[in-house]
Amino acid sequence: MTRSDTLRRAVSLTLAVLCLLVVPQLAFARFADSRAPVMTVGAAKLVKPSAVTGTYTCRIGFLTEGVDVNVTGFADPRQPAGVSFVSTLYRGNTQRAVATETTKRVSLTTGLQLIDVGATSYRLTIVTKLGGWTAEEYSKTINCGTWLPGSGAL
Repeated sequence: MTRSDTLRRAVSLTLAVLCLLVVPQLAFARFADSRAPVMTVGAAKLVKPSAVTGTYTCRIGFLTEGVDVNVTGFADPRQPAGVSFVSTLYRGNTQRAVATETTKRVSLTTGLQLIDVGATSYRLTIVTKLGGWTAEEYSKTINCGTWLPGSGAL
């Protein structure tokens, strides 16, 4: 091995050792500010619809009856973005119509079914929904009289 090879190896070894000692010192950092970070977390709350406005019309056919419901709006203060409203119309415990809307307007109709003896009760429910979360349901009972069509406000 020549003198230049030995010198070259010595310089290379010295540079490698210096890199191992100096480079980590250049990359060393620390945080000088001791203030605690500020973070706020909020939670969205789904609320039950209230002050529902709209109309209903009871319909009578030949031995048939039904109801049409038109919701024109309701109050739902401070709802988070992206909510939908599931409106359902029941006759007794049987679901007769359902609609999911992102607006506060919906029209539901039961269609005509066989008439029953006496007055018929229908139930309108509206539930606010966001993903898999739901709010408490709004419920309104609508009574349709015997043999006479009727209408009214919700």
